[in-house]
Amino acid sequence: DLATGTADVLLSGFKHNQFMRSGVGIDLSEEMLQVGRRKIDEAELSNKAFLIRADALALPIADNSFDATTVAFGIRNVMDVDNALIEMRRVLKVGGKSFILEFALPTNPLMRRMFLIYLRNFIPLIGGFLSGNKTAYRYLNETVETFPSDKKFAALMEKAGFTNVKIHSLTFGVAMIYEGTK
Repeated sequence: DLATGTADVLLSGFKHNQFMRSGVGIDLSEEMLQVGRRKIDEAELSNKAFLIRADALALPIADNSFDATTVAFGIRNVMDVDNALIEMRRVLKVGGKSFILEFALPTNPLMRRMFLIYLRNFIPLIGGFLSGNKTAYRYLNETVETFPSDKKFAALMEKAGFTNVKIHSLTFGVAMIYEGTK
């Protein structure tokens, strides 16, 4: 799980997939990983779930190591998305799959307009009030609005060598799951 943060997606994998034997979470933030390690210990998974501080652009993992790779709301923050996708594919076994969950702009004009109002106005207001950092929530809307989504992101996955790329729209197109096979 790339951009694993506090390991929530990794832990969810163990909770919801009875076939998951082990997993690795990778993130640049040691502070986030420390929180994740505590959660892993509390879940009694420290012999199955491992966290590594590393860059998604240079994974310290051997080729053909994993059955699946995941990223949840983190790929748009990677400095070089093309190379991150290449790295994700490199560490997959042949037939392995990548699943990328990311925000997107809805294609329906009405939903898009409503989402942009919410994203540009309400999220910074509420997030800024709760955290005291309104700027962080402005960054969210800027990255969501400029990140390639839908067919454009699927094309990036294909360019990186993924096949059978599928797009699963969630919440009226506000988020997408991109799935690709090595």
